[in-house]
Amino acid sequence: MRVAPLLVLLLILPTVVGEDGGVNYEADLTDTPIESLSYPESFTALGEEGGYMDIELEIRIGENVSSIQWVTQVCVNSGVCYPPVYNDMIDQNGTWSADVEIEADASYINWRFDIEHTNNSTSERVPPLGWGWKIWSTCWFDGFSWGGNDFPAEAESSEGCVSLLDDDSESSDGLLTVPYGGAILAILSLGTAALMPRRV
Repeated sequence: MRVAPLLVLLLILPTVVGEDGGVNYEADLTDTPIESLSYPESFTALGEEGGYMDIELEIRIGENVSSIQWVTQVCVNSGVCYPPVYNDMIDQNGTWSADVEIEADASYINWRFDIEHTNNSTSERVPPLGWGWKIWSTCWFDGFSWGGNDFPAEAESSEGCVSLLDDDSESSDGLLTVPYGGAILAILSLGTAALMPRRV
């Protein structure tokens, strides 16, 4: 039974420990039904209302696509990643589009596409494994430091994503905030439980 806590630890660690802050990435569209993809380089999700993002894609000629789901996952500055959301895309003369609301204080958003072909004969996931795309917000925390175009202005106020810092603290300078500290304590507890000898 010692394997179970260790497995949970390994599953949680990539979510909680810092990502490569501010670095977007995108999947290769070669050999996929997608010809092109249009989306912003970043998004703003400050304040209580959060943010908003839309996306458009073009399907290659000859690809008989009947439906597309834009599968998104939002991760916030506290270190939590929400469950994936399946967003139905709308076809407008070959251009597929969708939009999504983004939770307040979001660090970044991941996404992929689930594509159904005509008559639901075949389905295709782009990319086949994991998340193909990621873009960061204009004010993010990656588990170790703050960044983004809006961070310098927010650093002088108590609003927005910087409100996650302690009132008496300044920039994190590599230190974890309170929400991340709780997550790390949970990880350490699980790791200790996994390594403790079993009593008979």
